[in-house]
Amino acid sequence: MKDGKSVFVVLVLIVFVVYVMRNFLGRVSAFFFVPIDNLLFISHSIPPVLMWMIFGLMIGVIYGSFVSIKKFKLDYKLLMYPGLALLIAVSLILLASFVVKKMGVDNDSDGKEVDSEYHGYHKFLNDAKSAELNEKLEKGIQAVEHEEYETAKDLFVEAASIGKGDSRLDSLARIYTTTGNSKCKLYRRDSQLKYIPNYYYKYAAALTNQPPQICK
Repeated sequence: MKDGKSVFVVLVLIVFVVYVMRNFLGRVSAFFFVPIDNLLFISHSIPPVLMWMIFGLMIGVIYGSFVSIKKFKLDYKLLMYPGLALLIAVSLILLASFVVKKMGVDNDSDGKEVDSEYHGYHKFLNDAKSAELNEKLEKGIQAVEHEEYETAKDLFVEAASIGKGDSRLDSLARIYTTTGNSKCKLYRRDSQLKYIPNYYYKYAAALTNQPPQICK
């Protein structure tokens, strides 16, 4: 019984110390984990958890070999084999990462979506027919990028009143509708984040003077 109480007290003390030193421990752990995470990175299409699992398995092999050598009094030179395997694995990861960056094979769908969305928004500003309309659209797009939702919606309402019938408004509205559909699929089950796709629907509605869609 006393042993159980002692263990409980020790656990409480550990939790307390970790809580008090959380900032320091966070910096120390980041100093350790971030470089390793960067080292193990190959592509956004490969989950970081998978790479950490492989790395953990290799470390486990080395530790297991050390315990076996110590237990059965084997030659410590045998540790060279798992150590060499770890070195080869890390070298292959670095090589794969280099090849992916060189060839541009990284299938980061989110990055592509954001990039295409960004260029899609701005291509409509190149051949502006109206300086005032161009200014409203540019400010509205910047407000979207800065997550100033209401400001962006108001600017698009003004742009729609200025450039009524302008094909750029319909094109931009289609982009926002597509983005809203994408984000609605992402946040459909999270009621607290549904406002994000709904605002994109509001942008499209403001540009076309149509009732906005609602993410359900």
